[in-house]
Amino acid sequence: MKQRNITSIWKAFLIGATMIVPGVSGGTMAMILGIYDRLLSAVSSFRKHPGDNFLFLTMFAVSAGLGLFLFSTPVSWLLEHYEVPVLYFFIGAVAGGIPLIERKSGIKRVDITTIFCLLAGAVIVLLALIVGGAVLYSMNYTVPQQAEKIENTTGLVQASGRSLYDAQGNRLHLTGINAGQILLQEGWMSPFALEPKKNPDGSFVTDADGNLQYPEFSEEDFRAGLKHNPNLTGYDLEELLQYYYDCSFTEEDFRIIKEDLQLNTVRLPFYYLNILNEDLTLKDEDEAFAYLDWFIGEAAKQELYIVLDLHGTPGSQNGYEHSGAAERVAGLWESEENKAATVALWDLISHHYTVTRPDLGAWIATYDLMNEPTYRYKSGTTKQCWDFFDTLYDTIRENGDEHVITMEGCWDFASLPDPDKYGWENVQYEYHWYNWWPDKIPYPLFYAYQDLSNIGRNYDVPMLIGEFTLFEDKEAWNNGLNLFDQRGYSWTIWNYKTTVTGWWTSSWGVYTCQLNLTDTPKCNVSTCTYEEFIAACETMRTENCATGTLYDVLKDYSDQ
Repeated sequence: MKQRNITSIWKAFLIGATMIVPGVSGGTMAMILGIYDRLLSAVSSFRKHPGDNFLFLTMFAVSAGLGLFLFSTPVSWLLEHYEVPVLYFFIGAVAGGIPLIERKSGIKRVDITTIFCLLAGAVIVLLALIVGGAVLYSMNYTVPQQAEKIENTTGLVQASGRSLYDAQGNRLHLTGINAGQILLQEGWMSPFALEPKKNPDGSFVTDADGNLQYPEFSEEDFRAGLKHNPNLTGYDLEELLQYYYDCSFTEEDFRIIKEDLQLNTVRLPFYYLNILNEDLTLKDEDEAFAYLDWFIGEAAKQELYIVLDLHGTPGSQNGYEHSGAAERVAGLWESEENKAATVALWDLISHHYTVTRPDLGAWIATYDLMNEPTYRYKSGTTKQCWDFFDTLYDTIRENGDEHVITMEGCWDFASLPDPDKYGWENVQYEYHWYNWWPDKIPYPLFYAYQDLSNIGRNYDVPMLIGEFTLFEDKEAWNNGLNLFDQRGYSWTIWNYKTTVTGWWTSSWGVYTCQLNLTDTPKCNVSTCTYEEFIAACETMRTENCATGTLYDVLKDYSDQ
């Protein structure tokens, strides 16, 4: 018994010594040394023989710890000076133990089941290595050093390396909020809708919280409903829209973003019909830019930068309702008419903010060419998208426009090309990071995945996380914002203002419109009266909204 314990001590010592070698399993070494079964027995039958098992496990742990401690230095030295021979030694030891492992397993013959189990085990190990490596890479990510100041004679924000710089040449970190749901309806965020969903028996469909449910509601639906509503005959569509805009965002909101939340940027999603007529011809310049100029001008008063985001193109760049599309078709890409109109749109924008209103153009940090472009509905950002980005890039640059140009990818680095492939300069890349299953995918793992997609793509461009939410987890918010800041990523949270409807909680909006959706339907734009329309608009005024998680998160962030 005594001799057995002495032998176990030495075996444990050797196991501990070898555990510092990368790729060498302590369990494998225990099996090779013939102590694996005793370890399992000591753990599984601990209650039957607590005294003997406790003594054995204690001796094993102490001996393994001593081996790890005493041999760490010499083994590290051997790995540093004789890496290949040492690694081959351990590889040989592990490989030599395979017959022993085979005998221990009791396998008498190799069949399909055996092969399947071996392959499945190999896949699991490989996935574990990939995931573990990604997490370690993410934890040890080193931000490339960037100049604190550059020479900038453009009077505009500029991109250099992986950073943005302001007009004075100082490094600029954009921290901000989206102003979605103003110029482009997004159903779940809106106080407007069409008829609620109904069950076959005619009753309304509700969610688990008792909220009425609605079909997808787009900007096309919004405008068509108002235009053809028999109760709104005689009311000008543009005047109705303007009233809604005026309720959604006021001068006070810009002050709140700057002073109360201490942010420096607003990402402004806009719709192609703000610039183009329904027949895709250009609007008169004064008409086209009436609201955009007002918005940018008010932001400038508070020294807030603007990310000018084309959220919905002619025909839709992705087929989603939040791009304005009533049909799930990405109709931009295969329509030469739609593409030509989009080129003309950016040509006019570029001219306006370079020639007509350069004073306002100075507060545009970047042109965001189009939101979440996918070549087909529910596909991704492909070469067809890249080539069109290049056309838009050339159009803007031909105007002598030196604004930073932002290209978006769905949903990670792998979806965008090396900018050198197209000769793009002074550009920024943008991604939207939504972890839709935070209860299943921990945020460290989510960010590790994003890092993994970035490995091998050393694009020397700034990065903007243009949309994201971290739901109701305040710790996740704190860690996420700090992570973006540490890595030099600019960010704009989705969204400044929204409604609260079931799953879409107060983490989605700094201000939330509190609609009674259990008893009162949203305002139906196809049947409402003028008074009902005005009342729905009024619900979106900030003073009529409530604050929640996101407001608290940003206040805490500003106090850091």
